[in-house]
Amino acid sequence: MARKQEERDWAQLDAFEAEYAERLQSEKKRERRPGDSQFLDFLRGLARNYERFYADEVNARDSDTGRLFSLRGKILSLRDKLEQGQPPDKLLPVEIEILKQIKEAVPESDKGDKPRPLDFARDPLPPAHLYPVTLKEIKATLAELPPEHAATVWRIHLTNQKRTGTDGDWLDGEIRLHCLLAEFGPGRGRRPVGRTEGTQDMERFGGALEWEGSKLFAVWPVEAYKVFVLRRVLIHEVAHGVAELPGFADRVRTAGSVEKFCEQYAENFHRPAGPSVRLGF
Repeated sequence: MARKQEERDWAQLDAFEAEYAERLQSEKKRERRPGDSQFLDFLRGLARNYERFYADEVNARDSDTGRLFSLRGKILSLRDKLEQGQPPDKLLPVEIEILKQIKEAVPESDKGDKPRPLDFARDPLPPAHLYPVTLKEIKATLAELPPEHAATVWRIHLTNQKRTGTDGDWLDGEIRLHCLLAEFGPGRGRRPVGRTEGTQDMERFGGALEWEGSKLFAVWPVEAYKVFVLRRVLIHEVAHGVAELPGFADRVRTAGSVEKFCEQYAENFHRPAGPSVRLGF
C-alpha cells in the first residue's frame, strides 16, 4: 500500500513539474518587460534572498498567476513528502533556468543608448487617505541626479500598503513608495509604524511619533512628508541601483554595506537640519 502511494506521489510530482515548466514559459512570453508579471517578480525576489513579501506579492491577481502559485506549493509539498528536500537557494531548478532565460533575452528595443521611459503606477486610494507626491514631482527630483544614476530606475509604484515597515523599497529597477498617509487634520497626515523602525530621519525631516492606545503612528505635516519621500526615501532607493553600476563597488565597500552607501548617497543629495555626517563621493 505504501509503495503504491509513493508511486502515485511520484507520478503527481512529475505531472505538476511538467505543467509548471510549461506555464512558466507561457508566463515568460506574457511578460513584455520586468514588472508585468506578478509571479516572475516573486521569483526574482526569492533570487535576491527576500524573506518577507507584502500581501500584494503573494495573492494572485488572476487565475493564471494563481495556478502558478498553487503548482509551486504542490511541488514543494510533494518534494518534502518524498524526502527530496527543499531546493537550493529557495528556487527550483526550472525557476533558476527561467530567470536565466529572461536575463539573457534582451529585446532589440532595449539595446543602444535610448533611455527607457519611466513607468508609473499608483494603487487606488482608500477613503480619507492621500499620496503626498505626484509623478511630476518624482520626475523633477530624478532629473536632479546624474542621468546615468536616474537611468537605473524604470518604474515607480505608489502603493496603498499601510503596514510595510518602510517608506520605500527597491527591486531590480522598480521603486515602490509606501507613502500612503491617512488624513489627520488640516495639512497633516499619519501612517502606522513598527516599534523597530528607525526614527532619526523622520524627526530630522519634521515628523513625530504619537501613540493612540497601543498603536504607534508617525505624524507628519504633509509638505514635510513630501520632502522626506522625494529627497530621502526616493533617493535612497535610487542609490541601490547606483551601487550596482560599474565603478561603485569600492565605494560600497568603503561605506561598509549597500544600505550604508544608500544612506550616505541620500544624505549627500539633501541634508536636512540636524546632526549628520556628509561624505564625499
